[in-house]
Amino acid sequence: MKVSALLFDLDGTLADTAIANAKAYVAALAEVDVHVDLKQMHQLASGRNWRQFLPPLLESSGTEIDPALIAKRKSHHYTTMAKDVEINTPLIKLLISSRPQLKTALVTTASSVNARSIIDFHGLTSLFDIIITGDDVTRHKPNPEAYLMAAKRLNVPTEECLAFEDSDIGISSAQAAGISAIRVLFQSSAMA
Repeated sequence: MKVSALLFDLDGTLADTAIANAKAYVAALAEVDVHVDLKQMHQLASGRNWRQFLPPLLESSGTEIDPALIAKRKSHHYTTMAKDVEINTPLIKLLISSRPQLKTALVTTASSVNARSIIDFHGLTSLFDIIITGDDVTRHKPNPEAYLMAAKRLNVPTEECLAFEDSDIGISSAQAAGISAIRVLFQSSAMA
């Protein structure tokens, strides 16, 4: 297999954002008197965009608040937690060493604000030729739209791309785009 581009997921792959992500959602929901256990929140949000889990969560709690408002408050909390995010150093080393020969992309369901708060804080922004976030697509993982968009913007055939993902949802998304994927195991022991 010829590889011309490496495509990286962010949450759970390049960075262990599980605790920061779950804490930020828990804090935002608590502001509207919806209380969710940290571990339960992690399970709900893992590998998913807020549009996929917040509406049913709010509906089941009997809250009529717009999920977009919760997502906005979550982003506010999340951007203050970048220092608490652990970076996957071995994968970053692979990214750095491959960079001169291969094109690179960040492909995440995270919002642009959330993704940039992490990669900017940790000095990773310059490692990517392009960044695709949840704000750039209309259909989120497991839909292949984000991966197809990344390959197109990099001008690389999907069969020459290799994705790094941590979740079933992400792996399914890459494979549906015709992209081979490697599963990365990088999870916080605090969420186990």
